[in-house]
Amino acid sequence: MGIDFDRFRYWVEERFPDAIVKGKEIRINSIFTPDQNYHLWISPSGGKNKRENGVFHCFKTDTKGSLIKLVMQVDKIDYDEACTLLKGEANIRELERQVEELLADYDKPFIENKPKPRTSLPDDYFAIEGLNNWWGKKAREYLATRMIPYEGLYICTSGKYKARIIIPYYDRDGILCYWNGRHFGTSKLKYRGPPKEIGVGKEDVVFMPSWPAAGATVHLCEGEFNAKSLCLSGLNGGAAGGKNLSEKQAVLLSDYNLVICLDRDKAGELGSVAMAQKIMSISLKFGKDKLRLVQPPEGFNDWNDMLKKFGPKILGEYVRRAETTLDSEAPFGAAAYSARLK
Repeated sequence: MGIDFDRFRYWVEERFPDAIVKGKEIRINSIFTPDQNYHLWISPSGGKNKRENGVFHCFKTDTKGSLIKLVMQVDKIDYDEACTLLKGEANIRELERQVEELLADYDKPFIENKPKPRTSLPDDYFAIEGLNNWWGKKAREYLATRMIPYEGLYICTSGKYKARIIIPYYDRDGILCYWNGRHFGTSKLKYRGPPKEIGVGKEDVVFMPSWPAAGATVHLCEGEFNAKSLCLSGLNGGAAGGKNLSEKQAVLLSDYNLVICLDRDKAGELGSVAMAQKIMSISLKFGKDKLRLVQPPEGFNDWNDMLKKFGPKILGEYVRRAETTLDSEAPFGAAAYSARLK
């Protein structure tokens, strides 16, 4: 009887909370020498020789052995106890865990048919937070130049999305519904989303770092980092994924008071007007005197540029003071956007 993967994974995660599980392989920092780069690789399936008791290999010290040996060393138990822990049907620790989970859930309401994610993140992705290797360092350095926090973001280290920061999208229920991959190198293809086969496109979703309650004001940008920049300034930033707004996106936003906040260029100005027309056609509560618009001041292409130069406080103050409406006496994009920071 071989090693039960789920049982062994539970054992690892109890003792090594920062373990990396990738497919049927598990990586942890070496227990034999100081290590921060996950040099100890574990294969419960037994590696290429399919050894019954699994194998581990510390690439930093070249220490190898079975998982029985590893458990004996970590838990300070004998061979029979280790075998019972990994293979036994009556694992007392597992039973204790199950009892604890039942007691913890005893007073919780029963939730039936919990919604499932509409998609999944790409292969070979890792949370940037706590990733102590070259990829984690480079991703954090890049995000620091943009003044964007790395919590909740991921990095792909190989494959089609290699060197892309993965930005997850969640719906109002907190369910993963989409994601976007932002390359932080020199690729001409700056953004790459999921394959079309998943059945969800960027025109079907709205990026919101945090969905506010209905009736709140949402400042709608083009891209995710601009939305995050406005959130850092105390606003409810969101992103449509570009200068166009689909009917489905307009419906998703119809519960909110909107401020359209596209980039400072001619396309952004034209896109703002088109967005406004789309939103007014969907929701009767919006009129030219209700729907507000704002663009960055001269010299700044987008909100993240402004965040990097002036910080979140001044960014937020500018947006609040420079907002205008479609029925403003000043031509759209003129007086409202010529404001200068003082």
